[in-house]
Amino acid sequence: MAVARLNEVDVNYEVHGDGTPLVLAHGYTASLEMWRDQIDALSAKYRVVIYDTRGHGKTTAPPSIDGYDLARDYVGDQLALMDYLGIDRAYVGGLSMGGMIAQEFALQHPDRITALLLFDTGPGMGGMRDPAMAHRFQQFRDMMQTMARTKGMSAVIDSMRQGPWAMNRGSGPMPPAIQRHVDGMRMMSVDGYLGGAQSMQGWRGTLDRLHTIGAPTLVLVGEIDNLLGPSRAIHRQVAGSRLVVLKNCTHGSNMWRPQAFIDATLDFLADVDAGRPVAGEITID
Repeated sequence: MAVARLNEVDVNYEVHGDGTPLVLAHGYTASLEMWRDQIDALSAKYRVVIYDTRGHGKTTAPPSIDGYDLARDYVGDQLALMDYLGIDRAYVGGLSMGGMIAQEFALQHPDRITALLLFDTGPGMGGMRDPAMAHRFQQFRDMMQTMARTKGMSAVIDSMRQGPWAMNRGSGPMPPAIQRHVDGMRMMSVDGYLGGAQSMQGWRGTLDRLHTIGAPTLVLVGEIDNLLGPSRAIHRQVAGSRLVVLKNCTHGSNMWRPQAFIDATLDFLADVDAGRPVAGEITID
């Protein structure tokens, strides 16, 4: 692990392997540890950069809610980290909130990406087609934020199984990687928890801009993830993109089905490396 002082924040990061850079942003309430089971396979072919976003893991959590703007701060931190590491262009990806960062990064800095990898993510609340689901999720998020302020993060964790997007819903026993995620959340600062949520709520989204993305794009999502619909919306808007759906998989596909996730990611990157078209839809049993 290493730390870089960027945009008045101490950013915790790791670099593994050599080759074409692959920069990955984790999901909301997670950390770079989310990628631990993918590092060996990915770094065997690529220079993998993983980092804790602001307010998460071992990266600084600004005390003011104004320090958590997705388009300005989260994208700005990733850009600064790439500059710090001397990375001009990279394969850029992310999961859930990390996928939102990746989308916004690609739109703001198209000259800095060679390919885009979007895992278990959506184009913002505008990409949630079901108004009832959007309303339920907003109610759940508001409740969790109030609980974080009044009772702390442990109370939030203990209540997560009640939510419409609970992490251990519908996919059998909780994998070790998911349990590590939950344990890590207990140590997350309330400032980071609230700031990360605010960054997504205040984000304009990308649904009306995705058609401008010209880089090869992978959209991967679990079959029983509530972000399946929003992921399909991204796929429809990004011409020539590849949609991969993992059967019997919910949110956090790299943790629920790590080998299928690795295989699909490496297959996509191999096609990009070889200059082959990536367009299409694939379902993986």
